Amino acid sequence: MQLYLNDMLKLHRSYIWTVVLGVPFIAVAFGAGNYAANLETLDQGWDSYWSQALLFYGMLFMSMGIAILTAAVWRVEHRGGNWAPLLTSPRSYAALITSKLATIMTLTILMQLVFLVLSIGAGWLTGLSGPPPASLVGAALFSLIPAVAVASWQSLLSMTIRSFAVPIAIGLVASIVAFGVLSSGAPGMQFVVPQALLTDTMWLESTAVVYAGALEVGRILKVLLASIVLASIAWAGATTYLRRTDARL
Repeated sequence: MQLYLNDMLKLHRSYIWTVVLGVPFIAVAFGAGNYAANLETLDQGWDSYWSQALLFYGMLFMSMGIAILTAAVWRVEHRGGNWAPLLTSPRSYAALITSKLATIMTLTILMQLVFLVLSIGAGWLTGLSGPPPASLVGAALFSLIPAVAVASWQSLLSMTIRSFAVPIAIGLVASIVAFGVLSSGAPGMQFVVPQALLTDTMWLESTAVVYAGALEVGRILKVLLASIVLASIAWAGATTYLRRTDARL
C-alpha cells in the first residue's frame, strides 16, 4: 500500500490529470457531434447515441489514454536519478511492478468514470431523456478488465523504453492493428492483441458496429480469461526484466 501511495503522490503536480479529463472529453465530443449531425439515421435514442460515443472511445481514445497515463507514471522513474533507487529498493520487484500497475489502473478507472459522466451529460444535452441502457453502461464498465491487459503491456514498454513518446507510438500502432484485426473478422484474434480485446469489449451491445458481440456469460468468461493471461505474461516479463537490469542503466 505504501508503494502505491508513493506512486500516486509522485503524480500530484503533473499534467496527468488533464489526460484523465481531456481524453474522455474529446471522445464524447466526437461521438455527440456525430450523433447530432445524423439524427435522421441515428434514430434509436440512447442506443444510437451511446454507440457513437463508444465507437471513438473504444477504437482509439481509451487505449491511447492508457498509453499516455502509463508513460507518465514511468517517466517519474526515468528522470532525476530515480531509476537506481527503484532497483535498489528493499521491496520486491513483483511489488514494484504491481504498485505501478495499480497506479495506472486507478487513473484509468477515473478516466472511465469521467467518460461515463460526460457521456450521460452530453446525451441529455442532445435531447435524450432518462438513463442510458444498463447493458451499454455495463459494457463500458466491464471494459476495465481488458484495460488491465493493455495497461500491463504498456507498463512493460514504458519501463523498458526510457523515451516518453515511443511507447505511446507503439500503443497507437497496436490500436490501429487491433482495429484491422477486428475488421478482418479473424477468429479469436481479439483475444490475442490486448488493444483488440479492449476495443471488442467496449463495443459489446453497440449498434454502430455490425460485428459487435453481446454482453453474455460466455463472452464475459472469455474476456476474463484472456485478460488474465495477457496481463500475467506482461507482468512476468516486467518482473524478469527488473531482476536482470543493472541499477546504473
